[in-house]
Amino acid sequence: MLGFQTIPSKPQGDAGLDGFSHVGTQGYCCYGPELKTYRQTRSLEKAIVDKFKSDLRRLLELEFKKTVLTCCENAEMATILPVGKKLMHVDLVVNWFESHRVVGPIHTAFLEYKQSSKLRYIDANATVAIIGPTELANRWSVDELTLVRAQQKIFYQSVQDTAKTLVIENPKTFDEKMTLLKDIRPDQLQAINSLVDQFLNKWRMSLAFDIKLNETMPGLHQALEASRSRIVTRIAALMLASSAPWTELGKAEEISRAVLDAEFGSTYGSMMQDIAAGEVARLIGECSIGWSRPGGMNAN
Repeated sequence: MLGFQTIPSKPQGDAGLDGFSHVGTQGYCCYGPELKTYRQTRSLEKAIVDKFKSDLRRLLELEFKKTVLTCCENAEMATILPVGKKLMHVDLVVNWFESHRVVGPIHTAFLEYKQSSKLRYIDANATVAIIGPTELANRWSVDELTLVRAQQKIFYQSVQDTAKTLVIENPKTFDEKMTLLKDIRPDQLQAINSLVDQFLNKWRMSLAFDIKLNETMPGLHQALEASRSRIVTRIAALMLASSAPWTELGKAEEISRAVLDAEFGSTYGSMMQDIAAGEVARLIGECSIGWSRPGGMNAN
């Protein structure tokens, strides 16, 4: 579809909108629940309804304060839609649509929300539709590229959801190296603490990416293992050649990103930035190459 625009989640979230087309008048919200985690259809129906109602409230700049629907500014929308444009229609794209019981609650909520909204970004006559896999595939206006982009967004959300549940086992070496870095640069404690948090978050993302590929695309998972091997070789060479390995983290991430982009960049796009940083964090924690400072203090 010409003019289809995906919305990156950085720097402050996607405002509830995963993409738009038609010069900013048609919006798309995507959701990809992990179907195997829902043993009962009713639970899955509720998850879909709750997710899309939440997205619609964000688009309409509303939130619940206790049980009262209240206006709240969604500042990021002003940086996403073209100036002066309002959404005339919103497609809610989901990977499971086998029950009509999600239809009424979502459409009813949309009508209610429009009555309470200031309608800065959605037209008063705007419509909404729920689009499952069959409906999406049957639309003549949805080309292969659009389908790939929608799948990317759903997969990325699945990876993010999985990452939130993961616990990194025994990050002892990582912690030791970060503690040493703080000792080397006590003037940069705040920056180092921020770096540690980011690295741990990206490490979990990398682990989640590994898990989801293994579950859904074993062939690509094998490619990931091969890419990881190349990353280890190149970053190890970089670290060994430096007397101050901690100063090479930026170059290490560039190496990781270049290797991953070559294999996955065309499929998963900007997601590789997070995965590349996660691979560097994993190597800091698992690599046997030590960090040392003048005077002989080291972390292995």
